[in-house]
Amino acid sequence: MAAPPPLSKLSFRWQITLLGAMVVLLLGGTFVTALNAMGSTRSAVLSREKKSVAATAVQLGAAYEQAPASPGALKALSRRVLQDTDGTVGGFYWVDGEHLSGYAYPGNDEAGEGEDLPLTIKPTVLDVAREAVSNRRASERVLTGLADVVLLHAVPIEANGRISGAAWAMERLSSLPGSSRMRAYLEAVGLGLAALLSLTLTLLVVRNLQQGVRKIESGLQLLEGDLASRIDASEDPEEIQRIAKAINLMGANLREGIEKEKQIENRMRHSERLAALGRLVAAVAHEVRNPLATIRLRVQMCDQDALSAAVHESCAVALEEIERLNGMVNRLLSFSQPVQLHTTATEIEWLVEQRLAGFQEKARHQGVQVVTRFSEAAPVVHVDQSRMAQVFDNVIQNAIEAMIGAGGTLSVDVMPVHAAAGPAEVCVEFRDTGKGMSAETASRVFDPFFTTKATGTGLGLSICHELVRAHGGEIHVSSTQEVGTRVRILLPAATGQAQQV
Repeated sequence: MAAPPPLSKLSFRWQITLLGAMVVLLLGGTFVTALNAMGSTRSAVLSREKKSVAATAVQLGAAYEQAPASPGALKALSRRVLQDTDGTVGGFYWVDGEHLSGYAYPGNDEAGEGEDLPLTIKPTVLDVAREAVSNRRASERVLTGLADVVLLHAVPIEANGRISGAAWAMERLSSLPGSSRMRAYLEAVGLGLAALLSLTLTLLVVRNLQQGVRKIESGLQLLEGDLASRIDASEDPEEIQRIAKAINLMGANLREGIEKEKQIENRMRHSERLAALGRLVAAVAHEVRNPLATIRLRVQMCDQDALSAAVHESCAVALEEIERLNGMVNRLLSFSQPVQLHTTATEIEWLVEQRLAGFQEKARHQGVQVVTRFSEAAPVVHVDQSRMAQVFDNVIQNAIEAMIGAGGTLSVDVMPVHAAAGPAEVCVEFRDTGKGMSAETASRVFDPFFTTKATGTGLGLSICHELVRAHGGEIHVSSTQEVGTRVRILLPAATGQAQQV
């Protein structure tokens, strides 16, 4: 049988219930003890015993009136009435001759005619009986001695219209029943123990509550400095555990909200920089395009009129560089303009496989092995195929170039992602075993014009970032030096219009 849990782990509801039960028991015990104390006082005991003696005297008088007997038979009559009493004696008093008769009590076989009454009590009995006869009503007397108390009661007896005598009863109390000090001490000790137990239980409940409150306060103070901190309340009552769980959840939600706000703020700053940069790039590109077109025309005219092979060769090199510059200008203009998407339902595995096919020869030449793993459960997505092909081409080319000279493996996975909340997504992941990047470099790969290549423009991944965002997706880059780089692209599977950025 499992041991009951300690009081400190009980819920406050059960602790309060237990305390309430103890208080009810204490109040009930106090009430019963008070009643017993009231019934055990000297006056209460005397009052109760006087009523008993008076009732015995009345019974003697009623017995004589119902069946008058001769003085010789009064002893038997007295014994019959007194046989059910405990320690009570009694008899009769006659006016004629002013004498006592029929004195008896159970077990006193020798009693008779009153001569055996103690001389110290006989005068008092005569006085009480005479008083009852003269006043024609009951009379009583309480005699208090050093060691005992004597209760005496007499009632008049009426026969044929005249008072002929009186019936009397007497009881000697050597100690007052119910006034035991030991019983009073035991009751007082019981109440004291019950009160002490209730007080102890109250202090324990208050201490547990204070400990729980202090733990919650310290936990809130820790949350002010570190939202990742947690309150451990596994050893506390159920109510404290619920509060701690709510505070822990609140801290986690706050931290998540702050992280999201930071991401949104970073995106907004990035978008603002891109917008400003886009305007600058557009202005520069327009200014460069017109002179570049004039230069191309002049070089072409020179190439047509030239007679020397060396001049033709120089013109060809110049035209090649002009085309390269013109392509760069076009990319700059494309970067500065809003992305216009024309989406169609596309099986993303097919598009990825198509783009990889265009790089098979280059990968083989560089000693790069391409490994694909496509999930059949990946849902159809709505993408602009040409724009998304541009994204995949850029990522694949960067991965192969990162493994030039040493070779390696390019792993491409396409898999569904089932989010707990929100629509499902498709994940396209590219992993290479190239030289990798530092954490600082990886954090800046989406910045415009940031590049680690000698001939790069720094616009490739930045444009990819904007294209993926235009599709409502996300692109993440993580890298470890001498291990490789991972590019993870998430695209929503839900249908709908893509946003314009």
